[in-house]
Amino acid sequence: MGSHVMGSHVYNVVKAPIGWALFCDRERIGGFVSSEAALEAATAFGANAIRDGHSIQINVPGPELREIEGFESWPARWHLDPK
Repeated sequence: MGSHVMGSHVYNVVKAPIGWALFCDRERIGGFVSSEAALEAATAFGANAIRDGHSIQINVPGPELREIEGFESWPARWHLDPK
């Protein structure tokens, strides 16, 4: 019996400067407002890949990696002076 080798896909949820990004095999496939939303998208993409016979892996950072070190939400030049 011949074997048919299917591929595998790795989905990574990554903190972005604004929100979260989802990557599949190092290619950005979407941006999301929360890590939970990115995980839901990765699960949906992964379900389709499994249906097509691929294996998948989904990586989501733990709480220690959810913040970008030294990142400020707004650059200082964007702050309004209420004078």
